[in-house]
Amino acid sequence: MSALTTSLALRAAINVLRDSAESRRMPSGEPLDAASVQLHLDAAATLEKSLSDLCDHE
Repeated sequence: MSALTTSLALRAAINVLRDSAESRRMPSGEPLDAASVQLHLDAAATLEKSLSDLCDHE
């Protein structure tokens, strides 16, 4: 198993956020309202920018 890097951790978090937004459900199954879906999408976009910035410096 490869070591967990910051890039991999960010990618995993982004994927969970996007999956939740797309399914409109938390991983636990709890439904998300429209505001929560938007929050998840915004958070994923913010982390994606951070990931891009990180990769630019590696």
